[in-house]
Amino acid sequence: MNDSWDERRRAKEEEYFNKKNAEALTRLKERKDAAKQRLSPITGEPMEELTIMGVVVDRCPTSKGIWLDAGELEEILNVATGVKSEDELKESNYFAQFLATLTGKN
Repeated sequence: MNDSWDERRRAKEEEYFNKKNAEALTRLKERKDAAKQRLSPITGEPMEELTIMGVVVDRCPTSKGIWLDAGELEEILNVATGVKSEDELKESNYFAQFLATLTGKN
C-alpha cells in the first residue's frame, strides 16, 4: 500500500514540474518574440526584416526607411565592392572610399 502512495506522489510531482516547465517555456518564447519586434523610429510601427546582399536589415513598411545595426553597412559595402581587406578597400572605387569614410574605415 505504501508503494502506491509513493507512486502517486511521484506522478503528481512529475505532473507539477512538467506543467511549470511548459509555462516557463511559453514565457521565454513570448519574451523572445517581444524583444525581436523592433519599432520604426519614424512611425512607431513594427518593422520588417529585409535581406540586402546577405545582411538582414530592418525596414519600416510605411516610410520605407532602412535601419542598420552596428557593422551592417560595412558588411554590405564589403560584399558590394568584393573587398576582403581594408587595403583592398583603399584601392577600390571612389564611392566605396566615400562609404568607407562614412563608416570610419578610411
